[in-house]
Amino acid sequence: MNYLAHLYLSHHDDGLLVGNFIGDHVANKDLRLLPKSICSGVQMHRAIDQFTDTHPITRRLRSSLFKEYRHRSRVIVDLFYDHFLAYDFESISGNPLTDFSQKVQNVLHKYISHMPLSAQRYLIAMEHHNWLNQYASLEGLEAILEMMSRRKNMSNMGHSVEILSKDYTFYRSSFYDFFEDLQTHFS
Repeated sequence: MNYLAHLYLSHHDDGLLVGNFIGDHVANKDLRLLPKSICSGVQMHRAIDQFTDTHPITRRLRSSLFKEYRHRSRVIVDLFYDHFLAYDFESISGNPLTDFSQKVQNVLHKYISHMPLSAQRYLIAMEHHNWLNQYASLEGLEAILEMMSRRKNMSNMGHSVEILSKDYTFYRSSFYDFFEDLQTHFS
């Protein structure tokens, strides 16, 4: 999963939220420097990634993209998942995505001193480019994938949105089946 799902699954707990946000930016040796609640969030982030990476639905979706995108299919599927969560956020959560995004950013800023520099940069970029809200539209998703491609010097992952558009119903129903399992597992 990408940022939105990690943050959503934090169940309104600040420590879990911060840890889920910085999970990819913290080395194991640095966990001892963080408050226990944030460490729990980092561990949750890693458990969500493990669950997602090994889930049969995720594997099936990655294989549908693998021929063209190879190892990048993992990142693309994670962003597809965040797209569907963002698109249907209010019906899933009962709250508008814009309200959730603002609340999350406020919490993350409160704990910015606990974040590695790379996570602080991600937070600034997330706000500047409005990532969490941009996930909801195909145009926003494509723009985010294009930014990631440029940043990592990869061929354009934004074109994967064409594949998503052509088989939108398949990807969307796959997301809902997967997300139900994910929420059950982490409830």
